[in-house]
Formats: sequence, C-alpha cells, structure tokens
Amino acid sequence: MHISKYLSALILCSIMLLAVQQLRAQAQLTLTGQLTDKDNNLVLPYATIINKTTGKRATTDQGGFYRITAKPHDLIVFTFIGYRSDSLVVSAAPAATVTHNVQLEVENKMLRSVEVTAQYTPYQLDSIERRNQYRFILDKENTHLAGDNTPQGFGITFSPFTRFSRREKQKRKFKEIYEKAEEQRYIDSRYTPLLVSQVTGLKGDSLQLFMHDNIPEYNDVRMMRREDLIYWISGKYREWKKK
Repeated sequence: MHISKYLSALILCSIMLLAVQQLRAQAQLTLTGQLTDKDNNLVLPYATIINKTTGKRATTDQGGFYRITAKPHDLIVFTFIGYRSDSLVVSAAPAATVTHNVQLEVENKMLRSVEVTAQYTPYQLDSIERRNQYRFILDKENTHLAGDNTPQGFGITFSPFTRFSRREKQKRKFKEIYEKAEEQRYIDSRYTPLLVSQVTGLKGDSLQLFMHDNIPEYNDVRMMRREDLIYWISGKYREWKKK
C-alpha cells in the first residue's frame, strides 16, 4: 500500500514537472542585444530584426540595440543593407529576457553570379530583390507634421504621430541609408575592378588605392555610357600618375 502511494506521488510529481517544463517552453520571452560590424565593431543603427515565425519586426536604435518578443523555436533573422543576413532559433530560457549580440559580415561587393537577361542586368535583379526585402518599410509614406499646410502662428498643435516621433525618425533614416546604399551598389556595378584594371593596367594594392582615391559621383555614372566611363577612368589615371 505504501509503495503504491509512493509510486502515485512520484508519477504525479513527474507529470507536474513535465507540465511546468512545457509551459516554460511555450512562455514568451524578450530577445535583446546589439548589432555590430564583425570587422570593426561599429554599431549598426536601423538594422531590421524579423521574427519569421510570427511576422513581428523591430529595428535597432542609433546605438545598434534591438528588442523583440519571441517564443522558443521561433526563427529570428537579422538584416542590414550591405551585410549578410544572420539568423537564430530561439531556445527555451529560464529568464524572461535573453541577450543575444549579433555581428554581421559585409557582403562581397562583387554582384552574385546570375545570367543577364534582355530585360534585367545583374544590378537590377539584385536591386529588385533588396526592394522586395525591405518593401514593408519603404512603401510606408512619411508622416507629415500636423498643420504642415497651415500658416505659422497661435493655435497650431502638433500630433504625437508626427515626423518627430522615434519610429518616424527611424523610418526616415532607414530610407536615407537605403537610398545611399543603392546608389553605391549602382556605382560598384559599373565602376568595377575588372574594368578599371583593363583601362589602367593596375593590379592588387595599386588598383585598390586608385579606386579608393577616384570614386565617380552617382549622378555622373548614371549619365555615362560605357565609353564615357572608360574615358573618365583614363583621365583620372593620368592625373593620378602625376601625383
């Protein structure tokens, strides 16, 4: 009789312990941390963190810090323009807040190997892919100040949902970063080490130094045909050799 009671109590404790573990595994937690550049530890502000399981999104602040809710087994993806994405699967944790710092690697500037079609260039294909990735924020219109179109004076009130809100500032800053990154990607797609080397004959460190010292403006490259760009490189190379 005593053995039977002992076994019953043991089974009951085991069931309760299992139930507690299951509840803990299903409990929501807060994932937090900082995103930085792997090579130089620079912080990455306005990076995107996506919980692919729930669809929730968050962005890092100006210090590169993020915060997002998740449950065990959720897939979290970390992305930033010009960097390779990283991800993790959330594990069960005894604490309600878990810290996970992330270091992202810079993407290779050379465009991925794709077949050039009559419709799109490799740069355009990459640009379309990036645009689709960040569509959720790029398609959002900027919020205007309350009373933008009204005369300045007494009685003008400001809505809390204005361009000066923290989220609105982050959205605008992200769009600026995205635009600059796209401009640089376009320059890199045309002003390539292969082309510059063919025009100048430079190799290795000399080639990198020349390209670092002579970067064409985005608007200029947009207007240049291939022969115009070759002429521009030749002129810059003649000037560079005189230094």
